[in-house]
Amino acid sequence: MSTTASSESAFAKFVSSFSDLMRLPRAFWLVIGAFVIDAMAYFGVLTLMTTYLSSDLGWGDTKAGITVSIFTMIVTLLMLGVGSYAEGFGLRKAISAALALAFLGRIFYSWAPQMGGGILVAMVVLAAILVVATGEAILQPVCYSGIKQYTDAKTSSMGYGLIYAFMNLGIVGVGALSSWLRPAVEDFKSGKTVAPGAGHTVEFFSSFSATGVQAVNWACAILTGLTLVWFALSMTRKVAANKLRPDDAEAQHKGPKLPLARRLREFFTGGPFSNPRFIFFIFMLLPIRTLFAHQWLTMPQYIMRAYDKDVADRMELLVNWINPGIIFIGVPVATALTRHVNVYTMMIIGSLVSAVPTFLLCSGPNLTLLITYFVIFSIGEALWSARFLEYASELAPPGRIAQYMGLANVPWLLAKGTTGFYSGWMLSKYCPQGTAPADMHTGTMWFIYGCVAMLSPIGLWMARRWAMAGVKTSY
Repeated sequence: MSTTASSESAFAKFVSSFSDLMRLPRAFWLVIGAFVIDAMAYFGVLTLMTTYLSSDLGWGDTKAGITVSIFTMIVTLLMLGVGSYAEGFGLRKAISAALALAFLGRIFYSWAPQMGGGILVAMVVLAAILVVATGEAILQPVCYSGIKQYTDAKTSSMGYGLIYAFMNLGIVGVGALSSWLRPAVEDFKSGKTVAPGAGHTVEFFSSFSATGVQAVNWACAILTGLTLVWFALSMTRKVAANKLRPDDAEAQHKGPKLPLARRLREFFTGGPFSNPRFIFFIFMLLPIRTLFAHQWLTMPQYIMRAYDKDVADRMELLVNWINPGIIFIGVPVATALTRHVNVYTMMIIGSLVSAVPTFLLCSGPNLTLLITYFVIFSIGEALWSARFLEYASELAPPGRIAQYMGLANVPWLLAKGTTGFYSGWMLSKYCPQGTAPADMHTGTMWFIYGCVAMLSPIGLWMARRWAMAGVKTSY
């Protein structure tokens, strides 16, 4: 075959990776829509959660960091049980229930400051985030199960890439909303003018003494409620039934149940738990995942404390624009170009590219280096993130997708759980509130975090011969 013919064939395969998506069932797009819009609300709240708990509720950096860490950890932990169990009720019911729980939890989470102070507010907030965590634990694995059911072997890679890419596009959108609404409410409350046409919206959120952060929380709660109504009306039984690869989780749920002891034994002795290479593979990604946790545990507070007001007021544009924007474009392209490349190889390359730029922040606050960090970190994420999710889901046998997705997220659970237990303390030590940037030692903080993240590509590379023997090269 000539070089020209080979190039044309490669280009045709690249184009077909996108064109094949157009023939997928309508339910595929509804699942993506529900997942993406809810993700907007989730990350809109999560980005400001440490600020909300630390400043608005007065909990302080350490308690706020631990609380946020526990919340994100519970989300992942519940995926192993609640998410897997909910899959048996079918996609329509599970996703609708998840959205309803997330909406209810966000309403009370946003409403808590209006209740006064003290132990009552703390109890309401903790109960609210537990309800939201339950909803998210159902939604995420069930939506990924939906991607498998509404795609085929040819379109699955792009299906997983697309849901990940559009999720990040949604984060860009909520970042734009948050970066406008948060400072606008604060300016309105202080008597400053706001943008033309924005006065009524800002006044609405200010009418009940909401801060800028609380206004964003309310906006995300409203967004979740609208998503629930839209999905319930759009995903009819007829639409949901048009599956390309039906999963038998619902049939298993309705069928006879095995004794609990046997189910537990099969859960821990079969499937992914019996594959040591897979277990090593997913746990070796724990160090690099700590950098992802710092995107909401550390980065928002770092930017708002270490940079001047012009940069601080636009924090969301840095945290929720650069990374998600690159992921939105980069994941589908990277997936189309590398879908036949060994997943393990992509993990080594992608985790290395994500970890190295952390050391750019060691020289102290510098906007150019901060933007460069976000760009390179995001390119690394685009190389491996969606492929990893695809690998875990495609490895799962029928009826056990949520279980495999839950196990694949255990390192993510540990990263989120452990990172928050020291991130608040590290902020108070190296980037304390009320301290001049010149007196901070943020470079030390980022050097430590960079060294931790580098453990992933180094460990993966050192064990590559043994581990790659058990990893598929393509699907």
